[in-house]
Parts: sequence; C-alpha cells; structure tokens
Amino acid sequence: MSTTLLQFAAEARTCWEQQEIQTRILEEMCRVIPGKAAGVYLLGSDGSAASSVLAHGVSEYFLARYEHQGRDSDPVLQAVLTRRSAVTEAEISEPAEWMLLPLYRQVLALHSIAHTLQAPLIVAGEVRGTLNVARTSGQGRFALAELTVMEALGRLSGLAMERNNVAEELDRRLARASAALELIDEPVIVTDTRTAERTANPAARQVIAGLSGDQTFDDVLARAREGAAHIRDGTTRPSVDPETGLRLRSVHLPDDDMIITIIHNRVDAPSPTHARAWIQGVLSPREYEIADLVASGLRDSEIAVQLFLSPHTVKKYLKSTYRKLALRSRVELTRAMHGGA
Repeated sequence: MSTTLLQFAAEARTCWEQQEIQTRILEEMCRVIPGKAAGVYLLGSDGSAASSVLAHGVSEYFLARYEHQGRDSDPVLQAVLTRRSAVTEAEISEPAEWMLLPLYRQVLALHSIAHTLQAPLIVAGEVRGTLNVARTSGQGRFALAELTVMEALGRLSGLAMERNNVAEELDRRLARASAALELIDEPVIVTDTRTAERTANPAARQVIAGLSGDQTFDDVLARAREGAAHIRDGTTRPSVDPETGLRLRSVHLPDDDMIITIIHNRVDAPSPTHARAWIQGVLSPREYEIADLVASGLRDSEIAVQLFLSPHTVKKYLKSTYRKLALRSRVELTRAMHGGA
C-alpha cells in the first residue's frame, strides 16, 4: 500500500490542472479503498458548501440532496473538520442510531449506503476539502488501516494541490511582469544566464534593430562593460558604449540567474566646458584643482611640488576623485576633464 501511495505522490507532482489532480485523487481512492462510491469535495472559502465535486458511483440527484439536505447535518463531516483527521460513521454512533439520522434516511438510503469514511484534504495547513468513500452494509465497515491510508492520501493530495496553487500564482505574476515589461517606454532587456535566453521589450527591440552593420547587442554590452565600474557582483554603474553612444546599466538579480539591462537614450559627448562644470560640482575645490593638473599632463610628483603637498596626499585626493567620478585611472580622468564620455 505504501508503494502505491508513493507512486501516486510522484504522479501528482506532474499534475498542473486542478481538475486533473481531482481526477487522480478519485482514481487512487477507488484503487486503494474499495467501496460502492467515492468523491472528492473541494470546499468554498467559507467551508459551508462544496465549490467543486467529483464523484463516482452516485447519481447527480444524490449529490444535490447531500448538498441541500445532508451536508449541514453530516456528523462525520463535522468531526473531520474539527479533528482534521479521517473519521467513519462507526466512531459517531451505533448502527441503529445512524440509520435514524435525517442524513441516512433522506440521502444515504438512496444508494443503500450504510458506511462512510471521510478524510480532510489539507492544503497549505487548512482543510480545503474532503475525500469520501462509501459502502453498503454487505461490503462491511472500514478497517483502521483504511483510515490511515485515507488520511495519508488526503495529505498527499493536499501537497499536490498546494504545488498547483503555487504554480498558478507564479504564472499570474509572470504574466503581470511580462505585461509591465511591454508597457515600459525605456528599453529593457532581461537575460537568463542559465538558459542563455533574452527577452526584450518593444523599446529595446527597436534599439537593437537600429544597430548599424553586423553589430549585435552582445557587442554593445561587451564594449560598455569594459568601461563600467562595478558596484557589487553583477551590477554596474551606467556606462557608455563608445561606438553607438548607448548608455547601459546592468543589474544581476540576487540569488537568481537573471540580468536586467536598461538602455538609456543615446548620449552625445559633453563639451569640455560642460564636463568640467559638472565635475567641479562633484569634487571638492582641492580635488578639482588636482584633477585639472592631471588633465594638463602633470605627474603626481610634479603636482605635489606645485601645490606644496606630499605625493602621498596627492594620491589620496586622486583616489577620492576616482571614487566620486566612478573612474579607474588618470587616463579616464583626463578624458573626462576634456569632455570624453
């Protein structure tokens, strides 16, 4: 029996549609616990009525009678919901008393059902339904081992449904994210480094289509990365491809294989006057003074003599300047001071 349940659990992991999971549960119940009838009930949000029923061995009329006249008076169902475990009618009352109940006389007697077994269907820690098996008096009562099997089946089924719910929610989130990506005006490209697949929104596709010659986005990205300053693993500050003038910034999502690249509008090299004005606004007066001398071609020792500073102090100011401007060398600093990208 345990082998059968393990096989069911493995098969249920491949089911993604709720209706298919219900069908598999019903088939498994009929296989491991024989009876006259079986059913899978999914409860509504308030738990007072079934939102979905899949049954075998009983008529539609029987199911309707149970919902309208039997559910509220079913002591086995109430015990299952309270105990969160499998229950039979034998645990509720003696046979003579059972047959006097309105549930038996108005519903179960329609198909000569004398014995019932119900188990909770627990999804994400909550009872979201029940598994039901019924027998006639001639088929005998349910054994204790069958209660154990039924309860295990209910829990395995709940795990399968929980997996299905998670998958559906992920699909909904993916659909919303894809729709949002399509609506963004700024060019955005999402790269999956595990599968080497890329998704570009309309704005990005237009930029890629406008690349001249045999250039590809990989060419642009590689050139931009050469001059990019890394903030942390996989993330770069905005950098400019010198050939196309495209300004890019890549972000590697933490604990994921996704890289998001944002392509800003093409930028023209600023004039030296504008470049120096911007740099002057970022640096301290002393840092700017040293940067200006670096741009004029002086070495650190020469700057130290001219400004009456030690070479160590000059290097310290330059290090601060590189950090503020996201630069890595005096060559890049010189180019920036002269209006380079």
